[in-house]
Amino acid sequence: MKTVTVMQCFALLGIVPESKVSWSVGSRVAAMWREEHGEEPRKELRAKTHGAGTHCMAVYPQSWRKRIERVIKESSEMYAMQADMFGGGAS
Repeated sequence: MKTVTVMQCFALLGIVPESKVSWSVGSRVAAMWREEHGEEPRKELRAKTHGAGTHCMAVYPQSWRKRIERVIKESSEMYAMQADMFGGGAS
């Protein structure tokens, strides 16, 4: 079965997230999976997004890609609004 990670979805959308945004999205998507399936998402050893090495990342079926992208868009928009509120601007 072909799978997708949260970071792959960010890349497919052309977004390079700050780590706090990617962690937040990953946590929200994992919670959605747990709520629907009653267990943690499956994990695979994958190359790190930045730097050398590998670590375990949650993987989701391709059918979850649109859900993940929706969470990414919502989180990115919320982060941009909060940054603007405090004079940080979106980066």
